[in-house]
Amino acid sequence: MKQHYMPNYLKAKNRMMIFELLRKQQISSRAELVRLTGISFPTILKIVDSLLEHRIIIELDQLEPRRGAGRRGHLLQFNPRAFYAIGISFEGQFASVGLVDLDGTCSHCRTMCIPQSDDRVALEALLPEIRELCAIAAGEQVPVLGIGIGFPAMINPQENTILSKTTMNIYSEIPFADAFPEFTSALSLPYYVDNDVNLSCLGEFFLRRYDDSCRNLLYITLGTGCGSGLILDGAIWYGSSYVSGELGNMRIPESPLHPEAPCVYHRLEDLINLDAIRCRFGTDLSLNPPLSEKTRRDIIDYLCFYLGCSLANLIYTLDISHCILSGIIPQALGPDLIRQLKAATEPLLVSYQQQFLKIEPSISPNTHIIGAAASVFNRQMETLFQNIP
Repeated sequence: MKQHYMPNYLKAKNRMMIFELLRKQQISSRAELVRLTGISFPTILKIVDSLLEHRIIIELDQLEPRRGAGRRGHLLQFNPRAFYAIGISFEGQFASVGLVDLDGTCSHCRTMCIPQSDDRVALEALLPEIRELCAIAAGEQVPVLGIGIGFPAMINPQENTILSKTTMNIYSEIPFADAFPEFTSALSLPYYVDNDVNLSCLGEFFLRRYDDSCRNLLYITLGTGCGSGLILDGAIWYGSSYVSGELGNMRIPESPLHPEAPCVYHRLEDLINLDAIRCRFGTDLSLNPPLSEKTRRDIIDYLCFYLGCSLANLIYTLDISHCILSGIIPQALGPDLIRQLKAATEPLLVSYQQQFLKIEPSISPNTHIIGAAASVFNRQMETLFQNIP
């Protein structure tokens, strides 16, 4: 790191630390911030003044509790509506959009069908929704920092590029703007693109960020496909080429009928997605149909056979114990799927890992939108703090 960059870098990190602390505490004081961080009082005063200027915090009339003989200062309250971000995420032919504040509260959520052809997704159909959300934010006098887009493809989020998307015949890296010129040229806000499951995983972590047990998190979604995202030590794990978490591409062997026959391998996704359930059990879970107890039990048994083994292998590989199971299929089958998946996975683990295994449903129906918005906050807030004099 260059020496001349150090002062601005450290100032930005201090401001981010105070920002996160205030977001967690919600109400604090200048003296309390000094005590909790060890940062000098003059520096805290400067940081607080900059946060007040940007309305990230509000000074209350209420005074802090008395500690000693000094003069009491006014309490500071975190203002989650200092900024908004727009989150967009996709599931099959549907896109969900919403307005998200700094605390992760999602409002004005809508889901709409996006026209698609063999090699094109008509993202420009989202432009009226984006304009309406911007108008709502303007009416509330809350700036919108940007747009986060969770797109179902292999994505390089650092460059806003698509690495691969077979349904659009994209097999080498191209800018997202080149794939969707009509859509991106009409945007007046900065946008950030990432894989849709990665951002759902980020949304789950964002809402659980003050729970230390979620510093390492595995997020699995099961619906039209099967994907996963990873949070390791509090950050999305992308791997060496931005394709980590491709759980659906895990190969499952099928025993040959004859000893001389070659072994056949299936993609995990092709065995447990909506189409596989429809073909095997004659029911479309995307329609949330009424199921007999026997059918429900048979589907759960079938899924847990494959998911339990795959999940145990990931737990052994990553030493991760907190798993979130989300998507159309878990929603249709209910809590019995999660209970049985835990029961199917535990015997495959050593006793020490069994003690810590936690499998839960998603904390919110809007984690995909919230994660997309959180990607904007992660980028824009740090930039904001670096640019404040």
